[in-house]
Amino acid sequence: MRLTDDFFIVESTNDTDNGFEAVLRTNPEHPIYKAHFPGSPITPGVCVIQTAGELLENKLGRKLYLQSIKNVKFLMVIIPEEGKKIRYSFSNIVEEEGCVRTQVVVCDEATVYAKISLIFSNVRL
Repeated sequence: MRLTDDFFIVESTNDTDNGFEAVLRTNPEHPIYKAHFPGSPITPGVCVIQTAGELLENKLGRKLYLQSIKNVKFLMVIIPEEGKKIRYSFSNIVEEEGCVRTQVVVCDEATVYAKISLIFSNVRL
C-alpha cells in the first residue's frame, strides 16, 4: 500500500545542496491512525520508513526495494493533527552497484522526529 498522497499528502519537494527535501501534511483521518492507537493516534515507525522509500522512488523515478536499515533513531512520536507539516530531508544520496544509500531526517519547525540511514536495492532480493 502506498502512503504518500493518502497517509501523508505531499505539499512540496525541493532540491538541496546534497539531496532534496519534501514537505508533507499529515492526514489524521487515515484508517491507520484509527487503529494506532484509538483516541491517542501516533504515526507508526514503519510508515515513516515506507514514506521515505516512496519519496526517494519518486525523486529517482524508479522502483526501489528496502535492503537494510543501517541506523534508525526515533526521537519523538509524530502525532497527526489537522494541517501538521512534516519535512523529510534526504542527504548523502549515493548510487552504487545496484543500490541507493541515503540519510533521512524527519522533522518539523521545532522537533526532530527521526534520523534514519537506509539502503535500497534496484531489484527485489
